[in-house]
Amino acid sequence: MKKFLNVLSVSVAMMIGMGAIVSCENETLGLDNNVIRGEAEGNVKSLDVIAFNANFDTLRTDKFVLQNGAFGVYNEPIFGSTSSKFYTQIRPSSIGDQDFGTEPKVDSVNLVIPVYYNTTKDPISKDTINLSKPGEKPKDTDTIQITTKYAVDSLYGNKDLTMTLKIKDINTVLYKDTKYFSTLSGLETPISVNSRVIGKATIGKTVTGKVVKQKTGTSNISEVVPGYKVSLDPDYFDEKIIKNAKTGLLSDYATFIRENIKGLEFSVEESNGFIVNFNPNKIDLNMYYSKKNPTEKKDTDTDYKERVSVTYAFDMTNQWNSGTANNANIIASQIVNNAVGSTYSTIKPDEVNGDARLYLSGMSGNYAKLRINQTQLDELKSEMTKSNIVILGAKLKFYIDGSTGFPKPPYLVAWNNYKKDDKVINELYADVLEFYNAYPTSVHFNPIVKGDTDYYTIDITKHLKSMLEKGNEFKDQTMFITMGNFITSVSYATTINSTNPYQNNRAYNPYRIVLHGNNSEVADKKLKLLVYYSQK
Repeated sequence: MKKFLNVLSVSVAMMIGMGAIVSCENETLGLDNNVIRGEAEGNVKSLDVIAFNANFDTLRTDKFVLQNGAFGVYNEPIFGSTSSKFYTQIRPSSIGDQDFGTEPKVDSVNLVIPVYYNTTKDPISKDTINLSKPGEKPKDTDTIQITTKYAVDSLYGNKDLTMTLKIKDINTVLYKDTKYFSTLSGLETPISVNSRVIGKATIGKTVTGKVVKQKTGTSNISEVVPGYKVSLDPDYFDEKIIKNAKTGLLSDYATFIRENIKGLEFSVEESNGFIVNFNPNKIDLNMYYSKKNPTEKKDTDTDYKERVSVTYAFDMTNQWNSGTANNANIIASQIVNNAVGSTYSTIKPDEVNGDARLYLSGMSGNYAKLRINQTQLDELKSEMTKSNIVILGAKLKFYIDGSTGFPKPPYLVAWNNYKKDDKVINELYADVLEFYNAYPTSVHFNPIVKGDTDYYTIDITKHLKSMLEKGNEFKDQTMFITMGNFITSVSYATTINSTNPYQNNRAYNPYRIVLHGNNSEVADKKLKLLVYYSQK
């Protein structure tokens, strides 16, 4: 899972408005530098907090947050089922009315979804065959084919199962200025699809890649990258592409995506299996067709072909490929959660005393709310004046409930929700914006969790000092804590892309975790705010 952890923490490096409490998303602040490293030295005080489970009923699932794509389904007894469908527009690599020649015929259409795999590990298998002289040991000048099988490193769930990937075309025009949300109950969806299945493939925990080259050559003659491979229906593309050569439906991109092929849906047939993470910008789609040779055969021709083959390519890139949305394909997903019969469905949040356990899962509306004991904050502020106390650090430690057996997510993410001038504000903490955070190696606010570490840290040193030392007020403030991490920039892969707290990877992050809350029965794992200090 190591590669997958990195995918979800710095997904770009690998390939790259909420008014009420339920679903919208706002903007905020700017950046500066400073740092506190490691544990602060000095004395420590424990401040009480109240933390309890909460739930959004919708989740934004469009180009704003989908740096990666995800599809599949996973069902287990603690959180229940999560299923996801992925949608993307497709565009011809070159647009305009086409001349497909005489007697054109679509021979095949190949779709390759390049999931993540670990190139630093030995492949599962690697086979070489001699194409020039089959059965013989290849010489330096022979053409060879190398087939390599890898383990997929971006699956979450029952990885030993196989699933059936289905491709359909959508019946809804996707617009770049439209915000797409998932209604997590599944009762409604903004995207409709046609019933016709235009491609199907069995997918699982391995992928293969093929390279054809001269044995000693430095470049490839041809290459099929490792990924899930789906053969699409040639008749569909004959109808949509070949037969529309002169109809105007291939004349420009706007016409193509609104009136011809509006996009594709990726989904699975099964009710349980795994969630797949992948890079939509790397999807490869090619239509291979043949036509009557436009050149007359001459008496001197010894290798004349009656028909010639041509490749018609499609562009699958979106805004995360270049950082611009002007000519990019629109992407979206639709996620459905079903918690019926699960442990999570029995939870009754205690907003007064706090919960014993906090349940966080990605690709869902699950989150936690946390409030600091205001009386103790006031007492600490008074003590700072009386005893010349200096705050060195302030950290929340969320201990993992190891009994669930979930793989450890690398990050949790949090932000501040409060009122200002009778408006609800959602913004990142100063500890994200004003301290040094370079993901994943040097992080102050929410450092990565790996190895034997059994807790998550949210560091709000700067935020606490701003209240106690500078008198900044955040009316009715509540920390929102969710699964996931901030999305990083296309240009600077270690830096967060936006100051909008809702631009995080929750929409494609499949991880699940159960944490000890402030009301845990395990005394040394109760959630508290640890304040480190010294005297002047």
